[in-house]
Amino acid sequence: MTPQADECPVPREKLRSGLVVMDIVYNPLKTRLLREAETVGCVTIDGLSMFVYQGARQFELWTGISAPMDIMRMAAETELTDSR
Repeated sequence: MTPQADECPVPREKLRSGLVVMDIVYNPLKTRLLREAETVGCVTIDGLSMFVYQGARQFELWTGISAPMDIMRMAAETELTDSR
């Protein structure tokens, strides 16, 4: 997480192909953990995905309407990009 973007909470030797690695940090979007996991063949999920899905579920609970996931993801990405 910014400002500690170059730190990795999981030792690289614990990562291996076939694992799914999710980082809840969304700034930066691609953390060192995710980069290292990708290099050894892990499936990775970024923190922005968790953030958007959490917001979408809340939207659905409050409104009873299906959340526009694509629009929500694009809006979150735009906001992160614009805030840098």
